[in-house]
Formats: sequence, structure tokens, C-alpha cells
Amino acid sequence: MSDDDDIYIPLKQRRREEEERRVKRQKLIQEKLKQHAQDDEEEAADDDATSRQPTSTATTDPASDDVDAAAPTRSTVSLLDQSFQLKKKRENEGVNEDDRIQSTSEVQLLHEASQVQKGALVSAAEHASGVRYTESLQTTWTPPRHIARLTEDECDLVRKKWHILVDGDDIPPPIKSFAEMRFPPAILNSLKAKNIIRPTPIQVQAMPCILSGRDLIGIAFTGSGKTLTFTLPLVMLALEQEKKMPLIAKEGPFGVILGPSRELMRQTYEIVTHFTSSLFQAGLLCMGGQDKREQLDMIFKRGVHIVVATPGRLKDFLQSKKMHLDLCQYICLDEGDRMLDLGFDEEVAAIFNHFKHQRQTLLFSATMPQKFQDFAKQVY
Repeated sequence: MSDDDDIYIPLKQRRREEEERRVKRQKLIQEKLKQHAQDDEEEAADDDATSRQPTSTATTDPASDDVDAAAPTRSTVSLLDQSFQLKKKRENEGVNEDDRIQSTSEVQLLHEASQVQKGALVSAAEHASGVRYTESLQTTWTPPRHIARLTEDECDLVRKKWHILVDGDDIPPPIKSFAEMRFPPAILNSLKAKNIIRPTPIQVQAMPCILSGRDLIGIAFTGSGKTLTFTLPLVMLALEQEKKMPLIAKEGPFGVILGPSRELMRQTYEIVTHFTSSLFQAGLLCMGGQDKREQLDMIFKRGVHIVVATPGRLKDFLQSKKMHLDLCQYICLDEGDRMLDLGFDEEVAAIFNHFKHQRQTLLFSATMPQKFQDFAKQVY
């Protein structure tokens, strides 16, 4: 065997050496922990000694002499426990700081959304003529009397319990059940069929706002129930309008839901049809990758109450006058931040130019980036 060849070490010997190194590391760690604990105790003792100042009045009470002469109480907490408690304290301080930063950012996010909402989403014609709608759309929906009588402090307690942040003027009260939102039995039964019993936090506050006809910007993460939040009020609007005057061929829609992707709109359309099927309403899925004639046949034959669409196909139908928004009173942009990332801002702005009257506008997004704020101020 040459000197350059590696010397073979048996497995048993390698394991023994590894065990010895592990024991040494443990001893070193324990010694360091012990040293840190001793240093902490010495610092605490020094601080305690310096904080004790002699009083100007002498005492002759023998009991006090016994107390002074008594030995200091020795801590019964082990060094490892002290080290663990110190580490946990530092972790908690870090978590509290993270919570504070998150809370501050959420409040700032809501404030920015409120500023966007005050002067945005108008068509080109409205912008040119200086039209600004200062009042929300009037609806026939009202909350139950006992909820309408809630004070602002009582509403804030509910929002705090459900971790809801709001910003705006004259905000409708939160409602904690679907029945109290005054949905008809057909809607409540459809909810039970999907095993949806209680509303989520965003539904508790956003649904009363939407049912009241208010414009809204909802910031909610995926899976928070936001699709149901903007779907059910639209179904209620279509039901009310249908009872006033039934649709005929080539009329509609009463409301539009826009989203950035075909898959998202297909999922949204499935939710819409689940609730409209029992109410004899017509919904239309309007997106690329499907035959235009099939999509237009429903409009030409009986009209549609609700359109779920991607921006490109809906813009195409509007510009070719195959569809119009004369009766549309409701438009929702789902995942608006993603629409901008995918370059749909021009299509959305073109769609808004087809509105000739006031409508209720909803924006739902997971974030509120500056690009999204600038876009909303241009077309809201």
C-alpha cells in the first residue's frame, strides 16, 4: 500500500469516534449554558445590590435584623430551564414585533384602498364630462331591525372578534349568519347542499356592504370565501330585476364577473350556476378557447342574467355589438392584481367605456400594489 492511499478505518471504530465527538460537543454546550446562566445571575445580583439604597432612618426592630441576616433565596430553576425560558422570551418578542408590523401594514393597505375607492373606475365618457357618483346605488335590501340598531361600538366588537379591518364612511353593520342577511330559502338550501353553514369573516362584513349597493374593494387571500361574497349579491340583484321585468332575447346581463384566467372563471361559473339553477336564471361563461356561436346563442335566444368572463372575449363581444351593458348594474373584478400582471388593464378599461350609467363596482385582490392603485384611479 502506498503512502497516498487512504487508510481504511473499520465502521465500529468510526462510530465510536463519532460518539466521542458528540459527547464532547454536548459537554461544551452545557458548559457554555452554565457560564451564560452564571453571568446572568451575577448581573442580576449586581443590579439588585446597586438598587438598594440605605434609608435615612435607623431601625431597632429585631425582626428586621433577622431578615437582613438571612441568606438570600437560591433559585431552584435549572440552568437548562433558564436558558429555555430566555430563548422563548426572545422568540415571543420577535413574534410580537412581527404582529405589530403586520397589523401596521394591514391598516396602511386599507387606507390606500379607501383612497382609491373615493375617485376611481369611471368610463372615458364620464371622465370627459366630469361625472362623479357621490351616492351608492339604491337597493331594496335592508338588514334586520335588531342588527340595524347596533351601535358603532357593538359593530367594532364584532369586527374585532372576526379579525375584520374596515375603512370607509357609514359602513353597514356586520352580519354573522346567512339567514340574517335575508337570503331566500332557495339560496339557503343551496348553501346547505355545499355544506356552507356559517359565513367567513370577509362574508360577514362585505356581503352587507354589497347588498346595500356600496362600491367595495375587498382584500382577501385565496380560500377566504370571496367568490361567494360577490356571487350571492349578484344572484339577488338578478332575481330582483327579473321579477320587475323578465328578460327577453338579446337582453342582459344584469351583472358581470371578470377574472384573469379561464380556469378561475370556469370555477366561478360553476358556483354561479349552483345558485342560479334553482332560481331559473341564465348564466353565461364567456371566455376564449370555446366556440363563440355557442356563447352567443344563449344571448340571442333568451338573454342572460349573469356573465362570467375573461376580459378579452367580453371586450370582443361588446365591440362587435353582440352584447351590451345597457342593463348591467354590477361589475366585479376578481383578482384584479393578477389582471394587471397579465396585461389586461387596457381590456378592462375598454369594457368600462361601454357603461353609460352608474353601476356597482367591486374589486377583489390579495394585495394592493401601487400599479393596481394607479389603474383603479384611471378606470374605477
